[in-house]
Amino acid sequence: MADKYEQIKSALSEPAMNAKLFACRFGLEAKKHRVLTNGRASRHPYPANLRTRQYNIYLNSGFTDDMIDFETPPVVGSKKAVDNLKMLEQVMINHLQSDERLWPLSIAPSPYIEDLDFLKDFFTKEWDRESRDYLANKYGIAKEIMGDVHINFGLDDDLISEIYTRFYTTDFDTEAQFRNHLYFKMCQVYYIHQWLFTYLFGASPVTEEMSDSFSKDIELPVRSIRANEDGDDNIVGERVNYNSLNEHVNQLQEFLDNGTFYSLKEFFGPVRLRHHNHDMRDLKGMMEQGVDYLEFRNFDLDPLSRAGISDDTLNFLELLLLNAIVSPLPDDLADRLAKARQINNEVALQAPKEQTEWMKDAAMAVIDDLQKFVEDFNAPREYRMALTFARRRVEDPSLTISGQLADRIENSNPLSLGLKIANDRYADIMAFPNPLQAISKDYSVDIQKLVRAAIELGVQFELGEGIVTLSVGDHKEFYQAEESLDFSKGPRDFVLSAFPEAKDFQEQ
Repeated sequence: MADKYEQIKSALSEPAMNAKLFACRFGLEAKKHRVLTNGRASRHPYPANLRTRQYNIYLNSGFTDDMIDFETPPVVGSKKAVDNLKMLEQVMINHLQSDERLWPLSIAPSPYIEDLDFLKDFFTKEWDRESRDYLANKYGIAKEIMGDVHINFGLDDDLISEIYTRFYTTDFDTEAQFRNHLYFKMCQVYYIHQWLFTYLFGASPVTEEMSDSFSKDIELPVRSIRANEDGDDNIVGERVNYNSLNEHVNQLQEFLDNGTFYSLKEFFGPVRLRHHNHDMRDLKGMMEQGVDYLEFRNFDLDPLSRAGISDDTLNFLELLLLNAIVSPLPDDLADRLAKARQINNEVALQAPKEQTEWMKDAAMAVIDDLQKFVEDFNAPREYRMALTFARRRVEDPSLTISGQLADRIENSNPLSLGLKIANDRYADIMAFPNPLQAISKDYSVDIQKLVRAAIELGVQFELGEGIVTLSVGDHKEFYQAEESLDFSKGPRDFVLSAFPEAKDFQEQ
């Protein structure tokens, strides 16, 4: 097996293969609260001009009507993914009422406690009410309204095919079986290193009055209340392990069959196996087609980054997963998997600036390993920068996100800090001179307006090299990046004229 890994390393050093290695796809899902300028839950209805939540693939509401769901399309590269999230947030903020803000932290502000009864009823997505009420009754509303970021990650399809064809046809009968093996291996690698991501990127150090919703034994502040096992996790007895692909899938199937989970969406593990073309109950179909991306669920909102997550976070995650392609699983895998949850829980519940000696040594060993990967495969500069940031945070816990938040909270309080960030961000975005600031360097103002209207209407967009594609189903329209367009009737009317079929799902 060692020889095979050396052969794979050699193949991935070939220019064509190396380019595919660093062509991973990212899609981001972020959940943020609409709050009033005093920190109370917004009473305003979901923005009327953003149509429609039942069909819009980019902008939606979540567990409550004031919890905004942002979902970006999959793109190659972390920067493009983060830029897409920035675009969606700019569109949403421009549609908020003047006394509304987007709350930047995973844990809702303390005035929310006064609004929990209101939030239980503030829900107008009738088509989703059954599953929403099920989750509220089973897990409690306080845990269901925690904000977060989900990271969807997929390897280049041609890369997987070539690795399979050249090295694994004798090990797996089909490419789908190899895909399942490779992606689940990445799940296991992430699971045993989840504690490191909690240390580096945990960002929910306090719960304020919402601590009543969590264990009484938790001593605040902590690194990440959300990432501990009493936070965003399944209840004891319903937690699915990562011991092996078969065991993982069989447990999920059992929970689906016996009604423990209403669908795969109720599996709250740190990483899920996913396939784009199968619903969240079709586990068998997904495995037959082959997993084509992973969904990482345990990332707090990063209030220090405008989008709620940074390029460096994505690049660090990508390096860990890519390294799994060319590295065997550890010899003591079973033992490490058995301890992974406990270790992550301990790290999550540490004080924000706490660090034990074993953590520093173990983290540096991971970073050194990834540094070697970067050198071996001549990774682009952004990956080297991600390792530099991670190394600094390991050397100095006060530089972690939770460490920086702890310092700021000491000088004010969580509500004041969150509102200051929210107000500053609102003011900055409202002052942006361009319709979509994140892409203003590469696309004309008219094209920015076009994409903005597409986002508002839920029309699919794709930003290519010098060209923009809009689509509804099989109907596609193409536009040049610097093109000027006739918006005499407005950008929205322009999009609806190009896609009359989109008129069918305007109204909620």
